[in-house]
Amino acid sequence: MRSLPRHVIRVFGLIIALCLAQACGQKPIKKNTISFSDGAKSVVMEGPALELAETPVAYALPVCPTGPYDGHQDGHKAVEEIKGQLLREIQQKGLTQESAVQLALINNPDLFAYYENLEIGYAGLLEAGLRQNPVVSASARFPDEAGLRINKQIDTAISFLDFFLIPLRQRAAEADIRVIESEIRHKVLDLVKEVRLNWLDVKILELQLDHESKRGELKELAAGLAGLQKKAENISALSARNKEIEYEMAQERLKGLKADLETAKEKMNRSLGLFGNEACWGIAGEVLWKNDFELPDLGIMEKAAVENRPDIETIRREIDAIAQEANLKQWWTYSNLKVGTSSERDPDGLIVSGPSIELEIPIFNYGQGEKEKYHALLDQAQKRLLAKAVQACSEVREFFKTGNIYQSQLEDLENKILPDLAKQIIDGQAHYNVMTLGIFELFDLKEAEIQATIEHLQALKHYKKAKIELLHAVGGSFASLGRVE
Repeated sequence: MRSLPRHVIRVFGLIIALCLAQACGQKPIKKNTISFSDGAKSVVMEGPALELAETPVAYALPVCPTGPYDGHQDGHKAVEEIKGQLLREIQQKGLTQESAVQLALINNPDLFAYYENLEIGYAGLLEAGLRQNPVVSASARFPDEAGLRINKQIDTAISFLDFFLIPLRQRAAEADIRVIESEIRHKVLDLVKEVRLNWLDVKILELQLDHESKRGELKELAAGLAGLQKKAENISALSARNKEIEYEMAQERLKGLKADLETAKEKMNRSLGLFGNEACWGIAGEVLWKNDFELPDLGIMEKAAVENRPDIETIRREIDAIAQEANLKQWWTYSNLKVGTSSERDPDGLIVSGPSIELEIPIFNYGQGEKEKYHALLDQAQKRLLAKAVQACSEVREFFKTGNIYQSQLEDLENKILPDLAKQIIDGQAHYNVMTLGIFELFDLKEAEIQATIEHLQALKHYKKAKIELLHAVGGSFASLGRVE
């Protein structure tokens, strides 16, 4: 049996060598970088790690703790050490707003699950750089007459179009990775905002519960005095019963606040990724507002929101990704061009070999439908970008204006109403001493002060929430607009 010509063997060997080289090729290098700042902190994600830099400690956070390519045992150990250190500090000193943010960034399971999208993106980039497997076909045809040889044919082919499509596929995959990077940045900023709002809810509810307890003690004292006066027949049974009802209502308000506080704490636990004994913590820190700096101009903040918000940047990168994918739908990509060699031995024993080419002629389908689809996707993304920009500017105006209103309310309560109520109590005490004011009227003055203090706490919560939302609305930081909060 005659062997195949040497040049056919060389071509076939070249194809096999290409396949082996591709199979043994190295995975794509990860060079992604994401950065954002939140208040006094900055977060940088470079390669497979997320770094939270804050004086005086820097934390390294693995983005993909269970990634298929890189080992992360050291990263797991480092994260567990940092988590343990933070939990011990929280148990000793209480949960501050900043320690809550730090703990959430290294322990929130939803955030770490979202990081895996980046590894999925790199898997797509690896897949985009792979060539199609070569095609080998063989056939044997048996003669119907005795004495004739078997007709054999061997064809090998490899996609020639791949050499042109691989760079386009890689650029499209890299564009998808940039979209994922921006989505992760947005996810991190959302988590920071969520933790800050949850911490504020817990803190304000604890303060409010304390003042409601004082109101309850006041109502209990008033009910007790009313009972004694009823026995002495100084007041009617109806008046005494009203005082008892007011005390019972105060107790029910306390129960409602305790329930709200437990709900707020569990929301915080979910944000921090805590369960079991880890979920036992106390709140710490103060809610201050007078040291807040003056906000930049509204127009500057609207412009910053459009330029810096990660959700808007995500749509911009999606537009680029769609454009890169559209390049894969050019008319010539539908030819499916393959080149190779073909060798055949006829029944007479003659072996013929030579190059072969196979392609589809894009006459009927040359990407008309795909082009229309990507045009629609680009138009849709442009409209979503405009809608998101409108939303961003609206949110900046909303939180800027409501924050100023709540600031005015805080100033009125602190500078006018609360001082006036304190003076009223002092004057009422003097009138009570000379018996020109009853004890229950004095209690009413004290209750009015407690109510005003609670309203002050509510105004403070709304103001701080507006500032947190405004910080998030402009893209996570005021650093580029002026002094950092």
